[in-house]
Amino acid sequence: MPTEKRQFFKFKLVETRFNQPMKKLFFLSFISLLSFSSYAQWNFEGSVNLNGYLHEGSLQKLPFWMVHNQRGRVSDETNLSGWISGRTFNEFRNGNSLEIGAGILYQDGISDEIFLDEVYAAYNNNWLEAVLGRRQEKELYKGLSATNENMLWSLNARPLPGISFSTNRTIFFTPESAYGFEASWSEYLLGDDRFVKGARLHHKSINLVYQPNPDFQLKVGVRHFAQWAGDSPESGPQPDGFSDYVKVISGREGGDNAVGGDQANVLGNHLGTYELEITKRINPELELSFIYNHMFEDGSGSRYANFPDGRYGIFLDFEDDQRLVNGILYEFFYTRNQSVNAGSPHGADNYMNNFLTYHSGFTYERRIIGLPFFTYNEELDQVVNSKFSAHHLGLSGNFSNYFVSYPWKLLLSFSHNEGRYGRFYTPNRDILAGLFDINVLQSFVQLNVQLGVEVSNISEPLYGVGLNLSKQF
Repeated sequence: MPTEKRQFFKFKLVETRFNQPMKKLFFLSFISLLSFSSYAQWNFEGSVNLNGYLHEGSLQKLPFWMVHNQRGRVSDETNLSGWISGRTFNEFRNGNSLEIGAGILYQDGISDEIFLDEVYAAYNNNWLEAVLGRRQEKELYKGLSATNENMLWSLNARPLPGISFSTNRTIFFTPESAYGFEASWSEYLLGDDRFVKGARLHHKSINLVYQPNPDFQLKVGVRHFAQWAGDSPESGPQPDGFSDYVKVISGREGGDNAVGGDQANVLGNHLGTYELEITKRINPELELSFIYNHMFEDGSGSRYANFPDGRYGIFLDFEDDQRLVNGILYEFFYTRNQSVNAGSPHGADNYMNNFLTYHSGFTYERRIIGLPFFTYNEELDQVVNSKFSAHHLGLSGNFSNYFVSYPWKLLLSFSHNEGRYGRFYTPNRDILAGLFDINVLQSFVQLNVQLGVEVSNISEPLYGVGLNLSKQF
C-alpha cells in the first residue's frame, strides 16, 4: 500500500451504541430543536411511542412481520421497545426549507441497549434535497409492501448514517415537456459491526419520467449500490482513495492495491436493480400502479441472464381513506435463477453475499438492508437464504361509521425458501406469515393492537400480540 495514500470521505457521524458522547449529542440535538422552535418562524413537532409484545411458541420469538420492516426497532426476542423523536423546520421566504431532527430508541431485544434512532439535517430548495446524518426513510404504498422502495432498499434495517442528495420532484426538461427525470446520489457508512470494519456504501439512481398528463406516469431507471473501502481481517485495508472512489462509482476494475478478484473484475461489491413503475389514475377515486424491479449483481444479471428474477407488483390506491378497503398491494418475488445457466466460471450469483472481501454481505448492523425474505445468519455472518419465491398481499382500510373510525392493515406472505446455491436447505422451508394491525383508540393518545403469526414446515407455529401506544405533539 502506498505510504502517502489519499483518504477520501473519512467522516464518522455517530457510534451505534448510546455511549457518553452520544448522550451529549442527543441532549444538544434536542436543546437545539427546542431553541429553534422558540422562534416564531420555526415549527416543532414530535412523537413518543411505546411498544409491548407477547410471543408464544417453542422458539420464544416474535413472528416474521412483527420483526421485519420495523425500521430496526424490533428484534426477534423484543418484549419492550420505545422511541422519542422530534423535528423542527422552517420554510424561508425564498421557498427553501431547513429541517433538523433527532430521535432516541430503546429495545430490550439486543442486550437492553439504547440507540440513536435518527439525527439529521435536511435542506430543500425547489428541486433538490440534501440530507446529512441518519434519517428514517419514508413509508411508501401505505405500508403494505414487503420491501417498500425496491428489492434492495427496504425498512428492514436502521437508517444508515451518511450524506445524500436527491431530486425532491420530477425535473421536466422544459415547462411544457412530458419528459423529465429523478435522481439521487448518496454515500453511507456501514460501521464496525461487520467482517470488514469501516466499509462504505455508495448509492446512486436515475429514473427517466414520461408524464403526458396528470393521470398517467411512466418511470424507468436503474439503481446502483457498491460496498467498498474498510479494513478486512483477511486482506487488510481496502482501497479508499479518490481514484479508487472514481473506479467504484464507474464500475471499473481495481488497481494494484486491490485484492486479486477486484483487479480482475470491478473494485468493491456491486449490486443493483433496473426499475419500472407505471401509474394510471382510473377515476378520481382510484389510482393503479404496476411495479417491476430486476435485480443484478454482475454482468450476467445486468444483461438479463438471470431473468425472471425480480419483483412484480400491482398497487390499487383509493383516494377515500375512510373506505372499508382503501389500499391493495400484491407482490411476487423470484430469485431462483441467479444466472446459474449463464456459463459464468463463478457459478450462480449468490445474491446479497460476497465471499471475496465483504463477507457480511448486504447487511447493516446484522440486518438485511433490502427485501427481508433474504435470510441472514449471525453465527455464519452471511446470507444463508437467497434462493426463493414469495407471494405477498397487503390490504389496508377503515372500519368506520359516523361516530368511530378504526384504521387497519393486513400483511400476508407465503415464501418457498431453498437456501442458497452451494448450500441448499434440506428440506426446503415454506413459511406463511401474517400481521394484522388496527388502531383502536384515537384520543389523547393513539393505541394500536397487532396480531402476528408465522407457520412453517420445519418448526412449531409462532404467535405474537403487540400493543403500540403513541402520542403526537
